[in-house]
Amino acid sequence: MDGGRFSAPHLHITPMTPEKNGMNPTWSAVITTFNSAATIEAALDSIQSLSGQEQPADIIVVDNLSQDNTVELVSNRHGVKLIAGSKNLGLARANNLGAEAARGEYLFFLNPDAIVLPGAVTALVRFSLSRPEAALLGPAMTDQNNVLQSTARTWPSLLSIAARRTGLGKTGSGRRALEKHLNLFNTDDPQPVHWLVGAALWLTPRGRSTVGLMNQAYFLYFEDVEWCRRAWIRGMEVWRVPEAVITHECRRQSAGTSGRAARLHFRSMIRFFATHPSAIIGKGPGPS
Repeated sequence: MDGGRFSAPHLHITPMTPEKNGMNPTWSAVITTFNSAATIEAALDSIQSLSGQEQPADIIVVDNLSQDNTVELVSNRHGVKLIAGSKNLGLARANNLGAEAARGEYLFFLNPDAIVLPGAVTALVRFSLSRPEAALLGPAMTDQNNVLQSTARTWPSLLSIAARRTGLGKTGSGRRALEKHLNLFNTDDPQPVHWLVGAALWLTPRGRSTVGLMNQAYFLYFEDVEWCRRAWIRGMEVWRVPEAVITHECRRQSAGTSGRAARLHFRSMIRFFATHPSAIIGKGPGPS
């Protein structure tokens, strides 16, 4: 099925709340931190200040051996469960550890620089109930200046990666490749997409049972790409839900220095392309 095509059906979302549907689903926030003292308090404030209907069952923070005062800040927060690691587990493994400790039916994996806006959780729950085939959902994301970020993308290929990281991106063909890769799916309506940026990923209960959690072979980078690809391969769907909105500072504390970030990105890229060779030319399952 890897490399197959999916045609998006005409979608009508029935306006309903969990209460009207006879359900009251619960959700958990899972956040992995690494030297995140500058942002984690605002992220937690945004969740804990949500209205009662949107409040999570719990908030799990997994710390990857931060060297700043992240652990101190989180440990002083009422209503937050902290799992302080004795080493840096990597993003996927830490997120999975948080998921195992969470009580909610739905899991919202968030970066420590993500701010959850009121209404986002309601929109994600509503869409989950209307689309049982969906495994992973992603909200729209804006930066601090309300500029929309690219968070729903086509499968990364060698061409798109080269266009982002070399002078190829300044050529006409490189700019066209980048525009398609970054912005094809950034529309105003809910849309099935190839993959979602992992700064904010909503996992449904059926998605968890069918697709599973993140692939721990990826220390950092491409864990979100692999997860979404696995969802499509296993017969489920990945959707961007722009009615749900968060703000995102787009910091990469987990990677450490820029040199280390480049090495981790390259290592994960090689792993992904070795496992999914058709992705080298941008082929994969999901919408055409």
